[in-house]
Amino acid sequence: MKKILGILVLGLLLSGNVFAKTGKGELKLSQTTMENLMLYMYGANNPKYSDGANKKNKPILMAISADGKSSHYYYCPYPTCSDGNYVYKAITRCEKKSNGSPCYLFAKKRRIQWKNSINTKSTNIKKKLLKEPYQIAKIIQDLGFYDDDITELPGIDYNTAKLDNTIKITGKKDNYDYPSLIAKQKSVHKNDWKDYALNGNEKYKAWAMVSTNTKNEMTFGWEADDTSWNDVIKKAFNRCNKYINQKPKNYPKNSICILYYKGTTPTTDNEKIETAKKYYSQREVENFFERYPYILNNSNNSLLKKSKITKKKSQSTDIVSQLKDLKDLLDSGVLTNEEFEKAKKKLLN
Repeated sequence: MKKILGILVLGLLLSGNVFAKTGKGELKLSQTTMENLMLYMYGANNPKYSDGANKKNKPILMAISADGKSSHYYYCPYPTCSDGNYVYKAITRCEKKSNGSPCYLFAKKRRIQWKNSINTKSTNIKKKLLKEPYQIAKIIQDLGFYDDDITELPGIDYNTAKLDNTIKITGKKDNYDYPSLIAKQKSVHKNDWKDYALNGNEKYKAWAMVSTNTKNEMTFGWEADDTSWNDVIKKAFNRCNKYINQKPKNYPKNSICILYYKGTTPTTDNEKIETAKKYYSQREVENFFERYPYILNNSNNSLLKKSKITKKKSQSTDIVSQLKDLKDLLDSGVLTNEEFEKAKKKLLN
């Protein structure tokens, strides 16, 4: 019995180690993951929980996916915290949103554990560097984990451990004049907008997107080319729909992508509605704008009303035609009076 118990305990320990694998190999972080890593270094809290809110906390550990696009971390808001089974939890939660990319341990406390050709041992981020977030980002980049421009990362408030999208990580204020829809988005989306608006000399550009329920985050697809409006709009919608079709959380029910910009010019309500009808059914479009009228500049848009009136008229015309057919069948003796009345009642109901 003791032997069996010993084997069982050993098996549990071994199975636990499966989830304690430290990442290795060349890893490139997306901007979103890089921002999350910076927040982790400060022990930034999850807004769902009050413990540790609006202040720096102790980072426990962080897991990141092999493709660098997904992550999950834990922090400690108390004087002492045990490691518990947070490695298993972090990896499991990371993999729930990684689209199949395996997740591994990236850091414990402020020590980067992931091994690549540069970080062959492990690198500790000193606590005193929290007052200089740019230096932390520079170390991560120098270790080969981030290839994009770190000066485009948002600032971090030292006291609250929150991202500050009004300034850059260098401390400089972002003075770019964003459209109002883009201005409230995360820095990663703002950078995408600047790339869309400022780079390239393509003749046609289209920006399609859908906002989350909170309206401060979005999914979008954009395309720039010299082909045609129809081509770039179709490609922008395809990219936007690719994510929406996964039915992500926090988005309005039965979301559809909307064409918000042609070039950098906001689209009219009619352009939004007519373009949406090309990629979704009339019912989907009408139901969506009826449920979320704030998306249109004029929530009483006549084009939507006209389509509903036309629909009602066609339905009424169809019923009248069917009643005439029933009367003809009655007059010709095919239907009895009782059968006619029953069929008419069913049709009218």
